[in-house]
Amino acid sequence: MKKIKIFLFIYAFLIHYLCLSQNFTFDFNSSGRRVCLVSSEVDPANETVKVIIHDSLSNSTEPIIINRRKFGTYPWTEMVSDLPAGSGHWQDTVVNKGEIWEYQVRRKNTWNYNFKIYDAIGYTIAAMVSDNTDYKGQLILVAAHDIPDLLPEKYFRLKKELTSDGWFVNELIVSRAAKWDSGNEVVTIKNQISGIYNNAPGNDKPKLLFILGHVPLPRCGSADIDSPDFHEYNKGARGCDVYYADIDGIFTDVATYNPLTHNIPLGYNFPGDFKWDQDFFPSDIEMAFGRIDFADLTDISSPEITLIEKYLDRLSNYRNVAPGFDMGDKSGFYLGYDNSNDGSYRSLPNISGPENVFQNYNGPNHNQWVQVNGPFKIYMQNLLIPDVSDWQTYGMEATVFSSDQSYWGFGDVPQTGDYSRIRSLLGIDSKCVIALWTTTSINVFHQACTGMPLGLAMKEIMNHNASNQYLEKPQQKYDTQDLWNRTHFAFYGDPGLSLYQVAPPANLKLTDLAGKAVLTWESPSDTGILGYHIYKSESEFGKFERVSDSIIKENEYTINDYLTGNWYMVKSVKKITSGCGQFIHPSIGKSLPGNIILSEKDPDVDSFIQLFPNPFKNTIFIKAPLPIEKIEIFSVLGKKIFSSLYIVGPENHLDLSFLENNMYILKIKLTEGKINTLKIIKNN
Repeated sequence: MKKIKIFLFIYAFLIHYLCLSQNFTFDFNSSGRRVCLVSSEVDPANETVKVIIHDSLSNSTEPIIINRRKFGTYPWTEMVSDLPAGSGHWQDTVVNKGEIWEYQVRRKNTWNYNFKIYDAIGYTIAAMVSDNTDYKGQLILVAAHDIPDLLPEKYFRLKKELTSDGWFVNELIVSRAAKWDSGNEVVTIKNQISGIYNNAPGNDKPKLLFILGHVPLPRCGSADIDSPDFHEYNKGARGCDVYYADIDGIFTDVATYNPLTHNIPLGYNFPGDFKWDQDFFPSDIEMAFGRIDFADLTDISSPEITLIEKYLDRLSNYRNVAPGFDMGDKSGFYLGYDNSNDGSYRSLPNISGPENVFQNYNGPNHNQWVQVNGPFKIYMQNLLIPDVSDWQTYGMEATVFSSDQSYWGFGDVPQTGDYSRIRSLLGIDSKCVIALWTTTSINVFHQACTGMPLGLAMKEIMNHNASNQYLEKPQQKYDTQDLWNRTHFAFYGDPGLSLYQVAPPANLKLTDLAGKAVLTWESPSDTGILGYHIYKSESEFGKFERVSDSIIKENEYTINDYLTGNWYMVKSVKKITSGCGQFIHPSIGKSLPGNIILSEKDPDVDSFIQLFPNPFKNTIFIKAPLPIEKIEIFSVLGKKIFSSLYIVGPENHLDLSFLENNMYILKIKLTEGKINTLKIIKNN
């Protein structure tokens, strides 16, 4: 028995050891000559950026070119044309604190594909303590009607938390799709989305499209070109939420795609069937998009609405950094096809920092490896179709998951085997809330290292094509021009989620302190909190604008321009260091209504005003030292309910039988201008 116990201990130890993560190693100059491996460090005090070239030691022959551009602008400007081979870094001194710069690093003529020579290319960004704490912008939330009907509290919480995350939510409730080919219903929805977008202010157009539930799915594709996964039977009219996100693109419906042997009937395309002809974006998409849709799955037996509920709970846990939902600092990957590997090398060192990027060398036990070594911000499997039984056994200890394999990424049909598995993965109880299919060339997203929502980072590579070269990518196997800018992109999950978390404050309160409105709160259990920012809005779901000029160090804030009926919000603030610099990042906000009437007390009369009884049933008696000039009654939310405008005597009874049982604010103005406010409770 003792020998058996020793054997089991050694076996368990070896399994654990074999699963341990290792920081990645790869020679980018002899075998992987497509990528320059780079990240950045910033020095805000001296206003300098160090672009670090991690594969420099093995590069003894090829000089380096470095281009830069202001983040979010085009085109590139060459900064250095011949940095000597082997240089470990380059320093940029023409930067200012608060700015964000993007860098492209390249070595000339390092490899070839299809008889054409290409450069090795890498990207990094320098965030010079940029500030992410302001209003983020508008988004459009398109929800199938059964979600708010069946999950009213969870749906309300989602809208609340999107608002508290810095977005103005435009809500669009649509009919649930009756089938997977919705015909002209998609036109109606597109017109509604376009109306919201076009009616928004010119400087505040919606940036995100969040599709929740079984919303009618557009379909696009008609040309006899390479399928997104190189399988002939996956051509044709596939899922195309791009149709909703491209506001000014022209989509036509005149082409025929009828190969006769197509094994996906929904992929056939005929004139006038409301399946669009386009295989490529007709223009740049205006909004990033993501879909959550658990209809017609076979991997999971739970009802669709239950899966939606559990997913919304996970989203809320991530935003609130609930126990067990800290996504951590690390990223991981497993080698697959070159195009996906290159995406890992270009993106992950920036997002997590090179020291926090780990490679799985232990084979296909992906979920077990991630469980042992996680949590991870991102795990890029880059080989093999995800195994549902592994997910159900080990979960997925990563916030974002991607793979480059075929079939599973087509989420546009009822699930049959691997088809639509990308949707089922998000329904399994795990840490994963975003699933990507990198076969469709969504494989460069380093911009997320600035705290930008992952969906917005993905929009850059979605809009990339051979003409605009927003993010230059040399063509390679499974990543040719025929795969760029395709209408069938697979982004499943919340497109507004950031890969960096800050814990929010707790127990927010609003009190009247000597006639001043004062917010108080408790600090979160999070290290490195710099302080707090304060925001206000005219309504609960309005545009919350920051009112604190500098970070508040204390746990209270006096609202100098307090207005009853406004909403007030507090966010924790933290400085994040990633592989591309530093930025000030906020938590989700905690908000409450301005539901108090500030006291206007006169110490000479305060103690002499008497109310009885209180609580009262229908009538309340008021006794005051001076005649009462005016009486007003407000709800606790500040709405005026009653006002008496005539002068009455110093002792009065007031018939309030018309009020409902509740708490109210009674404001009394005496002659000589003396004012007092008191709380009264009707309890009939």
